[in-house]
Amino acid sequence: MTDPQVIETLEAEWSPDGGFFWELREGRFAASGFERALAKLRAITIEEEAVLPRRLVSLLWYIPLFMQWQVERMREGNGDLTAYTHAATLMENEIARLLGVP
Repeated sequence: MTDPQVIETLEAEWSPDGGFFWELREGRFAASGFERALAKLRAITIEEEAVLPRRLVSLLWYIPLFMQWQVERMREGNGDLTAYTHAATLMENEIARLLGVP
């Protein structure tokens, strides 16, 4: 996928039209949406020396922060915290794979 295609597919997950992260913002954690979003991340490859568009970086790095911020919302909504915590960890691992760690 090209950078614009990756950006478009990730932005769809922030969309109010059924995007996983939008639903999460609304307090709803859907395993099917999570699996779809995770599959999109797993389909991305970034070369070691690649220069990435700012928008792509912002879409990626924000995911773990956002998911951490939603823990309280999951707790308040009596969501499955075990499943949610596992999902957040898998997302964070994918972001680390893509962007690397210091």
